Amino acid sequence: MSPEIFVKRSLAAKSVVRAEVIQSLWSGYGEIVRYQVSGAQDNLTSVIVKSIRLDQVMAHPRGWLSDLSHQRKQTSYQVEARWYRHWAPRLLDAVRVAKCYAVQESDTEILLLLEDLDASGFSHRHRQLTWSACLPVLDWLASFHSAFISTGMANNDERVDDKGLWARGSYWHLETRPDEWQAMAEGELKRQASVIDETLRKANFQTVIHGDAKVANFCFSASGSDVAAVDFQYTGQGIGVQDVAYFLGSCLEEVSLADHFAFLLEHYFAELTRCLVAQGESPDFASKVEAEWRSLFELAWADFHRFILGWSPDHIKNTPFSQMMTERALASLRTS
Repeated sequence: MSPEIFVKRSLAAKSVVRAEVIQSLWSGYGEIVRYQVSGAQDNLTSVIVKSIRLDQVMAHPRGWLSDLSHQRKQTSYQVEARWYRHWAPRLLDAVRVAKCYAVQESDTEILLLLEDLDASGFSHRHRQLTWSACLPVLDWLASFHSAFISTGMANNDERVDDKGLWARGSYWHLETRPDEWQAMAEGELKRQASVIDETLRKANFQTVIHGDAKVANFCFSASGSDVAAVDFQYTGQGIGVQDVAYFLGSCLEEVSLADHFAFLLEHYFAELTRCLVAQGESPDFASKVEAEWRSLFELAWADFHRFILGWSPDHIKNTPFSQMMTERALASLRTS
């Protein structure tokens, strides 16, 4: 089915016009396109279609092409479709994501018909942020994590992988990146990678994490005080500080990160506590979540750094700050 017909039928629109390509998907798996519509339900005038091709292996920009990477990418788009269908409706209005109007899936293609967040007041994108501009995103993450948190989530009746998400959220966890681990230079981080991975996996307080919470996946209002998130391909089970560490490393200059990360982490935990208590959890429960996740923050940072050192050791994210955080994580393992 063509995207135009998909939009027209889904919205009972009178006309649908392809307006602009917003971006191509990673490794050429498809594209994200804005369409202008008229005579549609809810008086919509523009929508977004994310078109994904599943029937061909694409070239990887950094050469990491394998059956495993292709399968991971295919599954990620299927996960995103399930996220919008079954999980996004559970979120409160404070955790803003694009509305999903329709999903079309076949063996070769997935089409997601989404709200145009630009038209809804979230038209600003950023590659870097000041420390204060990070606060609304940290609020969003705290609200998101609190919405799905549970004790011993892996043993609950509602396993995330049974409901269509990844059993392990994020695109860099060790199980899904064996080739990158193998490519790492020998050293303590490589030797301890499985220990770090297991420690994060066995954390008592689990939630659903975004899994790719870089600054590029947040859409900002003109004032910067409100944000909405996109790109839920790697959403699944994890601990909140995995998203927080990845986000902070994606948006702040080195000096700003070193000067402000402690305050930003405090802000996240304060908002997480507020959200948990507001939804009926006890302050004692919130305190236990904070204590565990705070103790795992440096390990979460080191876990992503392990991926970078195998995937692209010359990458801009292999920074002195990340090296310092990784050394702290390894030091904690030596004394545990």
